[in-house]
Amino acid sequence: MFDFVERNKKIVHIILGLVILTFMFWGIQSYRSGGASNVASVNGRRIGAEAFDAALKQQQERLRDVLGKNADQAMFDSPGFKAAVLERLIQQNLLLDEAEKVGIAVTDAQLIAAIQSIPAFQKDGAFSDERYKTLLRSQGLTPVRFESEVRQDLERQQLLGVVAQNGFISHASAVQFAKIFDQRRVVSEASFSPAQYASSEKIGQDEIAKYYKDNVEEFKVPQQVKVEYLVFSPETLQSQIPVGDADAKQYFESHAAEFAVPEERDASHILIAVAKDAPQDKVEAAKAKADKIMAQLKQQPSKFAEMAKEYSQDPGSAASGGDLGFFKHGMMVKSFDEAVFSMKPGEIAGPIRSEFGFHIIKLNAVKPGKTKAFSDVKNEIVRDIREQEAGKKFSENAEKFSDMVYEQSGSLKDAADAFKLPVQTSGWLDESGGNASFPTNAKLLAAIFSDDAMKKKRNTEAIEVSPNVLVSARIVDMKPAFTKALADVSGQIRDKLLQRKAMDAALKDGKDKLAALQAGKDVGMSWKPEVSVSRRDPGELAQDVMIALFKADVSKLPAYVGVPGNGGYTVVRISKVLEAPDPSPSELAAMADQLKQAVSQEALSEYFNALKSSAKITVNSKLLTAKPAD
Repeated sequence: MFDFVERNKKIVHIILGLVILTFMFWGIQSYRSGGASNVASVNGRRIGAEAFDAALKQQQERLRDVLGKNADQAMFDSPGFKAAVLERLIQQNLLLDEAEKVGIAVTDAQLIAAIQSIPAFQKDGAFSDERYKTLLRSQGLTPVRFESEVRQDLERQQLLGVVAQNGFISHASAVQFAKIFDQRRVVSEASFSPAQYASSEKIGQDEIAKYYKDNVEEFKVPQQVKVEYLVFSPETLQSQIPVGDADAKQYFESHAAEFAVPEERDASHILIAVAKDAPQDKVEAAKAKADKIMAQLKQQPSKFAEMAKEYSQDPGSAASGGDLGFFKHGMMVKSFDEAVFSMKPGEIAGPIRSEFGFHIIKLNAVKPGKTKAFSDVKNEIVRDIREQEAGKKFSENAEKFSDMVYEQSGSLKDAADAFKLPVQTSGWLDESGGNASFPTNAKLLAAIFSDDAMKKKRNTEAIEVSPNVLVSARIVDMKPAFTKALADVSGQIRDKLLQRKAMDAALKDGKDKLAALQAGKDVGMSWKPEVSVSRRDPGELAQDVMIALFKADVSKLPAYVGVPGNGGYTVVRISKVLEAPDPSPSELAAMADQLKQAVSQEALSEYFNALKSSAKITVNSKLLTAKPAD
C-alpha cells in the first residue's frame, strides 16, 4: 500500500523485537574492554547495565512465550545468549547514531499513526487510549518512554529502508535464476534404513557393561525436590473480582465511545506515482497522465478496475483492480482520506495529490458507524473490569504478599488464606528447572535449592518470575542425587548400541552400493517410483537430498548421489534433466523481487560492516557476564 501506516502494519513486532538482524553476528571478542559503569558504549552512546538487563529479560520472556515448556534456562544463562542480546543493542545504537547524522526524523503525526495502528492498543478496530495506558503500565513503561522508543525505532527503520532499496537485478540475471530454479530432474530413491539391519546385529553383555562404565555420567540423577508454591499475579486474582450486571452496565454507559464502531469506507484507486519533491516537469507529466486516465473513466466508469490493473503504480493494489478494502477515517494520508470521506458510493474523483503522487479514487461502499448493544459486549466488559481491578489489586498487595511469605517463612498457609490463593504442589524438580510444572526462573530455582529452603525449611522470598507474576515456594520432600544401577539401564543401553550398529551397517551398505553404481555395476537395487522435482518444487524429497541431487554432476546420465541422515542412507538416481522454459512475465517479476530481497539483505550486511568498522565500540565483559539486577 501507498500509505505510511499500511507500510508499518507490523510495527508491534518491530517494537518488541527492536531490529533483530539475524544475518549479522559480529562477535563480542572484536570489541575492546569498556568503562566500569556500562555494559557497552557505541560512539559515546552508553548501554547501561539496567538497559542490558531489561533487554535480556525481555528476550527471555519472548522466547518463553514461543517455546513454552521447551524453554531452556541454561540457554538463557549462556554467554552466547547474552552476547546476542548485546549485539542487538549495539546494532540499534549504531543505526540510531547514523540516522541522526543523516538527518532522518520522525514527525509527531507519523509517530501517532504508527502507535494507533498497533492491534494491541485497539479495541473493536479503533485505538483505545485506556487500553494503551493499561498495557504500558502492565509492562512497566510510561507513555513518554514508550513513545521515545517507537520514534527511535521508526528512525532506524527509515534508515534501513533507504539502504535496502538500493538492490538492483538485471533482466538477464532474473531470467537465468528463474530457469535454474525451474530446471527439473527426474529421480528415484533407494533407502537403507537401520531397521533393515537391526535383526542381524547382536549386543553382548560385555558391551553393555563397557558402555555403562565409559558413560556413567549419563546415568546420574541429580538431587530433586517437591515444593508447595503460591502464584500471586493479576491473573490468579481475577476470579476474586465480583462484577455484577449493574457494574458492567455502568461501565458501558461511561465508556460509550469505546463501543462505537466508526464508519468505514471501501475505496479503490489508481496511483500515478511521483515523489513529493520531484522536479516540476515530472510532477506536470504525472498530473497530465492522471488527467488523461480520469477523462477516460468519465466516459467508461465501469472500466475502473481494468484501468487500475493497467495503469496504477501502487504495487499493493494494482493487481486487485486498485481495491484498498474497508478503512476508517484517519487511516490514510490526509488528502486521500479527506477526498474519500467526502464522496458518495459509486463516485469517481481525482486526480488527488498526495506525497505519493496523483490518485484517482472510486468509492465502492460505505459501512455506517454504529454503537454495539450492551448484550453483545457484556462478557467483554466483565473481562476488562476484572483485568483492570485485578491489576490494581496486584499492585496494591504485591508488597504485602512478599512481606508475609518472608516474615511467616514456616508455612505458605497464612499467605494463601490472606490472599485466597490455592497452595499447589509440584512434581519432582531438579536445579535445571527443565521439568518444572509451574512458573520458574533462575532466581527462583536458586532460592529453592538454597540452604534456607533445603536445610532450614523456609519459604523462598516472593520472586518475580515474569512481569507481574510472583512465586514463593517451600520444599516438602527431597530425593538425594544417585546413579542408576546397571541392571536398571541395561535395556536402554542395549537399544542404543543396537541402533548404533544398525546405523553403521546401513551406512556401509549404502555407500558400498553407491560406489558400485557409480562404477557402472548393476547391484540389483529396489528403487522407488520416479518423480520430477525442481528447486522450487521438491515434492516429498528431504532438503538434504534435494541439495545433493542438484549439486550432482549430470554430464553423464544416469548419475548417482548418496545422502547420509538420521534415518540411515539414501541413494538417489538421476535419470533425466529437463531444462526450464523461458519464464512468464509474472514469474520473472516474482523472481526479480526475490533476488532483490537477497541483494538488499547483502547490502544491509555490508552496511553494518561499514558502520562497525568506523565506530568506536567498547564492551565491559565483567558487566556483560554479571547476573541481571534484581
